[in-house]
Amino acid sequence: MTRPVCGACATPGGVRDGRPWCDTCRIWLVLHEPTGQWVSYADHASRDRAAETARRIAASARQVTDNLPQVHRMLPEGWTARPHQAMDGVPYAIAIHAPGGVIEATTYLHPPTDTSGWHVSVHNRVTGVGFPSYTDGGARVASFDTVEAAATDGIRLLRGEIHDLASRRHR
Repeated sequence: MTRPVCGACATPGGVRDGRPWCDTCRIWLVLHEPTGQWVSYADHASRDRAAETARRIAASARQVTDNLPQVHRMLPEGWTARPHQAMDGVPYAIAIHAPGGVIEATTYLHPPTDTSGWHVSVHNRVTGVGFPSYTDGGARVASFDTVEAAATDGIRLLRGEIHDLASRRHR
């Protein structure tokens, strides 16, 4: 066995009870293969979760970049779409905006994951309400097989918010 170097304190580790051990940190060491570092069992699990999160974020960024041209072709005149990441550490989405001054609302197209298709949500900053697109006949979030289907639904929802805002102004 190659003598491990502790990933936490960078001191050479040893062997205790036949397993890699760091005398300085007083932790059992396990090799984290993606990084090649010897870390504690707890840090190993944490690094795996961080690597999975990074993989999902990178996959969403690729899907957004790859599908943005299809969304641009579908937009009504004056509407815009751009990549959007709400904050660091979360997946990307495609944000669709109506022309400036029409409404303070945005439709988001969330890329598929390993377990679902495209999801659509709307955030109306005037009312402070955000909601997902639902399936007919129940309170289940809609899932779309293609970005075109998701964009069609997202545009429909944003037009509904525009109509709702206009009807409120005339009351």
